[in-house]
Amino acid sequence: MMKEDLIISINNLESSLERLKVLIQKSGVKLVNRREIQESTQKVSRNWFEDVEPVIANFGITSDISQKYHTLFTNLISLSTKISLASTYLVTIETILKSFRSELLVSILKSPEKKVTMEYASKILENVTSEEKEYLNEALGCSANKFFRASIVLGWSATIHRMQKTIEKMGFTEFNKKTDEMKKIKEGRFKRFQKSYKVNSLSELRATVFDNDLLWVLEYSGFIDVNQHDRLSMCFTMRNNSAHPGEAPITEENLISFYSDLKNIVFDNPKFKI
Repeated sequence: MMKEDLIISINNLESSLERLKVLIQKSGVKLVNRREIQESTQKVSRNWFEDVEPVIANFGITSDISQKYHTLFTNLISLSTKISLASTYLVTIETILKSFRSELLVSILKSPEKKVTMEYASKILENVTSEEKEYLNEALGCSANKFFRASIVLGWSATIHRMQKTIEKMGFTEFNKKTDEMKKIKEGRFKRFQKSYKVNSLSELRATVFDNDLLWVLEYSGFIDVNQHDRLSMCFTMRNNSAHPGEAPITEENLISFYSDLKNIVFDNPKFKI
């Protein structure tokens, strides 16, 4: 989420809270059990937990302020799951609104916009194994501290791990057979592939098969198409640029593109499920 989108979400959330407050006041009841009020309360609370809370740390909001509103919205959504006093609803809403603009909106307006947000950082972890998550947590920790090259190297390591495990699942005999077939091709896209591997274990695969060759075999085997191969090759080039001295910068835009491609082409791809 970009800064302007977050500001809109904050303003909409504040307006929704004001409308909910008026709705409860106009109902004139002491105990709230109306579905309209309960559903409106749940919708407002979800807006906080789904749209606002996950990203505010990137815009200068401290953990104690975030936790304060986390607790308040938790209390609010809890009220909506049972028959609760209208006065408790109103006190909770008024407590949220009291410093909502000064503690959140003003701080966000003053903060420098960050392109690398928790939005992509959290999503990259959605379909990874515990071993991959260990690499990616370190990678994202590097990106949060602007060590972009280190983040790229670690992120690619997690991706290659997934590709190698996919080959292991396919079977090393089948992998060796594919390389033999590719070596014999004399025309078309695969004619330059002139290697024939004989690997029998994951450790051999890791030790002897270059990442670039692995991408070619994955395309030939149908795990990726030509466009996906090209995009992953660019990610691999970015990894190599990050691991070796050079003048090409790694920017936040590069990082976002890198992780987006890894997520969509590899980690979220059913063909790479292990």
